[in-house]
Amino acid sequence: MILENYKHQREQDKMTSRLGKILRFGAIGLASLLPIKKAEAQGNVHGNIEYIQSEISENSYPRLNAFYSLPQRIEGYTFMELYQGGKGYFGRTTLDRAITRGVGPRAIVNHIGESFTETGLGVGAVVPHMPRNSFATVGALPLFVDKQGRRLRHQGLVQYFFSTPLPLKLNLSGFGEWNILAENGPEWGYGEFNLGRKIGPFMVTYNPALLNDGDAMPKVEHRVAVTLNFGGTN
Repeated sequence: MILENYKHQREQDKMTSRLGKILRFGAIGLASLLPIKKAEAQGNVHGNIEYIQSEISENSYPRLNAFYSLPQRIEGYTFMELYQGGKGYFGRTTLDRAITRGVGPRAIVNHIGESFTETGLGVGAVVPHMPRNSFATVGALPLFVDKQGRRLRHQGLVQYFFSTPLPLKLNLSGFGEWNILAENGPEWGYGEFNLGRKIGPFMVTYNPALLNDGDAMPKVEHRVAVTLNFGGTN
């Protein structure tokens, strides 16, 4: 019985390793070949440049956001944040392919100081029956692997995003995620809210960060952001 369990576990580990390698090399290929410039020339990309000013001055940084369409009806989103004081950068690429009723596979690639750090695979879905001009998505990514193709057993995300208009030409949006496979139980990862309105070509918002403090609930860091759109309005 022990020998059979051992063999079964080895087979599972081999399958995970093979899947990890497929995810790794597929994500590297996507990250290096994303035809964003071509998409922009065809009018298929838009985004914005933000400057985020935190109540903690050294936590302020610029962020670039790009939304684009790829072949096979894949919708992509990439952001990149450049930190102060030699702290490097963090970015993420999210790829969604809706198959039926807004539901389909989702892949993310994290860029933590380098072009590829880790990748996750799961499913994303558009929330149906939202109020007019409102939008929301949810996602679950239970499988993560690092750049060596090894499964990250204590990483699995549940995500949300929403955007809705408010009176006085205000807009409220937000996103966040929990790590449901954290070693000590479900744990908040990171999130933000944005509440603001357009002033000329800029969007000015109250932009609190929802930070990890070791449990399932976030702590708040107060911030404001100024955003300039390019290539359309997101």
